[in-house]
Amino acid sequence: MTKKIKPLVEQEDAIQKQAKSVSDKKTAKKLEAVSPILKQYDTIKTKHPDAMLLFRTGDSYTMYREDAMKASELLGLSLTKNGDRIEKVSFPHHALDINLPKLVRAGVRVALCDQLEIPQKEKVEEIKSTKKTNDNAKEERDDFNNKVVEIVGKNNHHAFLLPLSSKALNVETTKGETAILDKMQVLRGRVTFTDTEGNKLQLRELKTASIQQLAEVIPSIAKAYKQDQQSQQTEANSSVQKGSSVPTTEQQQKFIDDIKAVMGSAKMVVLPDFGAKKGVVAGTDEDKGVSLNRVYAWNDNISFAGSVPGDDSKKRRYYHPENIHPDFYNYLISEVKKAVAPQLITENGQKVTSANLFESPKQEGKYFFYARLDGVGLHPKAVKEQDVDAFMKNEISVKDMFAKYYPSKMAKQLSKEDFDNLKLSDGRELTAFRVYKQRNESKPHFGEYMLYAEMGDKRFHATPLSHNQLDMYFDRTQSKSQIAEKVIGEQLHLKSAYEKYRFPENIPVQEVRVRKDAEGAWLISATVQDRGQTPERKMSNNDLYSLFKSKTASREQLGAKYLTEDVKELSLTKKLDRSQGLKL
Repeated sequence: MTKKIKPLVEQEDAIQKQAKSVSDKKTAKKLEAVSPILKQYDTIKTKHPDAMLLFRTGDSYTMYREDAMKASELLGLSLTKNGDRIEKVSFPHHALDINLPKLVRAGVRVALCDQLEIPQKEKVEEIKSTKKTNDNAKEERDDFNNKVVEIVGKNNHHAFLLPLSSKALNVETTKGETAILDKMQVLRGRVTFTDTEGNKLQLRELKTASIQQLAEVIPSIAKAYKQDQQSQQTEANSSVQKGSSVPTTEQQQKFIDDIKAVMGSAKMVVLPDFGAKKGVVAGTDEDKGVSLNRVYAWNDNISFAGSVPGDDSKKRRYYHPENIHPDFYNYLISEVKKAVAPQLITENGQKVTSANLFESPKQEGKYFFYARLDGVGLHPKAVKEQDVDAFMKNEISVKDMFAKYYPSKMAKQLSKEDFDNLKLSDGRELTAFRVYKQRNESKPHFGEYMLYAEMGDKRFHATPLSHNQLDMYFDRTQSKSQIAEKVIGEQLHLKSAYEKYRFPENIPVQEVRVRKDAEGAWLISATVQDRGQTPERKMSNNDLYSLFKSKTASREQLGAKYLTEDVKELSLTKKLDRSQGLKL
C-alpha cells in the first residue's frame, strides 16, 4: 500500500473506533457510511473554495455546510442535518436542469461532482498490485450479470424483481459483513440485490466467492419465476373479454408503436390541452381518474406523466400502457398527434409546438409565454398584461407572440461566412471579436456574457450583452459586426449608434449648450422654450470624441442622450412670467 492510500486507511480505522463507542448500532452505521462521503466532499471543496459544490450521491445532488444554507435560501429547499449534525440540502438529479440555472442567475459559481467508486490515482495504484485479482473478480461479476440478463431480459424501463426471501441466500460483502438476500432487481441490463434490512447491494460489493455461489442457484430460480410469470400473463390474456380494462400484450405493443410513430424523433411531448380540464383517462389499477400531461419515448417502451384528483400540484405519477384502459388508446394517439403538430414553422424550417401561456405559480396574475422548438423547450418569457388579454381573446396569434418574445428564432439564420463578417457600417473592420462569460467573481458583471473587440491596436472595453443580443449571437441572425455596433457602437464612434437618440417631439428644445468648466470637465445642458434651462450633465470621453473628432454625433443627439429626463421634467413645470426673467 502506498503513502497516498494510507490516510484513507487511517480514516477508516478512526471511523471504526468512533462507531464502536456509539451505543446505538444504527448511529454507528450512519457514521461509517457518511464520514467517507464528507471527507471526499471536503477534499474537493478545498480545491474549489469559491464554488458551490453539487455533490452527486446516488440519485441526488447534495450540498453541505455553508453551501447547503446558501442553496436552501436560493432554491427554497428544506435544510436538514445528517448523522454528524452537519447542515445539508439535497434535490433529485433530474431537477438539475431546473436548479442549476437558478443558481447561475443568482451569481453563484457552481461545480458539479459525480461520485466515483475509487479515486482515480488510488485505483491505478491498486490495479498495479492486484491487477489479476481484480480482473478475475470483474470477469465473475460480468459473467453472472450477463447470464441473468440472458434469462430475464435487459428490462430497460420496467425493473424485473425476483423475490428471494424464502430462499435463505446468505452472501458476504467486501467489508466482511454477512447479509441475507430479500430480492434481486434487473433494470437496464444491470443486476442488483436488496437484503432483508433494506440495504441495496451492487455486485461489486459482494465477494467473488458469493458471486460464484449465486451463479449456481440464481439462474435456475430466475428462469422458473420468469416462466411462471409468462404463464400467468398468458392466462390473463386468454381470459380478456371485450370491454376488459386489462390490455393484451398485442394491444400494448401496437399502442407503443403508434405513439412512437406519431412522436417521430422527439423523446418527450407536452400535452398542454389534455388533462383534468379537457379529459380524463381511466386507469386499470387503483387510480381510476388519471390526468396525463406528458409522454416519454424510450428505447422499447413509452410512459406518461400525470396525476389523479387530490394530488399535490408538484406531485407527478408515471403510467405505462398496461396501466391505462385500452378504450383510451386511440384517444391518446390523437392527443399526441395534436401536440406534435407544428403551430408555426420558422424561416429556418424549425417547428414550433406547445406554444402557450402559463401563470406563474409564485405570483398570481403574472404570465409567461412558453414554446418548444424542434422538441427543445425555450426559456419562458414574461408577457405584458395587454398581450395576455389579447392572446386569451385570440386577437394575437402564436406567430405574433413568437415574433415579439422570441424575435431571433423567427429571423433567417445567416451563413457562417455572413455571420463571421467583421466589417462595420462606416467601412472600418474589427480585427478581433469575442463573446465570453465572466467567471471571475471579483470582476463586475460576474456570471454575465461579455463582448470584447479590437480594431488594430485599439481595444474596446468588455460590455455585457442583453438577452436579445445574446439570442442574436447564438441564433446567428445578426453578423458579428452588427452585434458589435449594437453593443459597443458608441465606443466605436459610429454614426448609427447615435441615431436612436432624439428629444420628444412634443417638447420644444431651443438650444443645446456644451461647455468646459474650470476643472476641465465638459458639461451639456439644454434650454426648453418658456421653461428655462436644464441642469448641466457631465459627458463621457467617448461622446466628446464622437462630437468633436469623428463628428458622428450632433449636439442634439447627445442632448437627447443625457438630458431627455431633465427636459421632460422641465416641460411639466409652470411657465415663466416675463417679470420672472428680469434681473433684479
